[in-house]
Amino acid sequence: MTSPHGLRLWHPPHLPRHGTGSAIGRQPIVTAGRAVRGYELLYRAPGHHGLPVDRWPARFQDRATEHVIAFDARDGRAVAAPHPSFINFSRSYLLNEPGTMGCDPARVVIEVVESAHADSTLVRRLMALRDLGFRLALDDFVGTESQLTLLGLVDFVKIDVRDLTRQGTRLADLARLHGATLIAERVEDQPMLELCARSGFDLFQGFLFGEVEVIERAGVADEGAA
Repeated sequence: MTSPHGLRLWHPPHLPRHGTGSAIGRQPIVTAGRAVRGYELLYRAPGHHGLPVDRWPARFQDRATEHVIAFDARDGRAVAAPHPSFINFSRSYLLNEPGTMGCDPARVVIEVVESAHADSTLVRRLMALRDLGFRLALDDFVGTESQLTLLGLVDFVKIDVRDLTRQGTRLADLARLHGATLIAERVEDQPMLELCARSGFDLFQGFLFGEVEVIERAGVADEGAA
């Protein structure tokens, strides 16, 4: 979810009330050879400034998720297929929305945001989602107690390369012990890509491979545009 130049810096005003917005941001997740293996889909607000998403009130975070899910359900095959869509989910959204939450388990990877508090209720919900066929990812893995609780459930672990430079391979080694596919975030240049590859990362995301691309539904203006 994190990127240089403020991938998170979308602001919350004017969110559509029922997930009917017409635009999202898309960034590829690739191999070291730059073959696309997925796309992270992000809420697209008018303008690219404001508070980081994880500092929004919960209701705005969840409406942003609803917006992205609605876009993916309608146009996801056109913007991501045959690759999966990685979509961020807060704890409240995971617990308050029933069943598949309108997502296709074959296409959507549920990316659990780093602020999600893990307890038995969340663990049961994630296990149920796995039983439905969903793959799970941990976003911004830094080894918090909550993240460690969920580590054995997830298929992907995303680690900010700044934590790799600060802490070495400790986080990557820990995630690898649980069999997770490792995704390096914020990869900005070739030397960083090579460092991440040597450190055992499987997939990579960042501006080296492409900025966030704004995708609009054909023939529909961006929500909130002047």
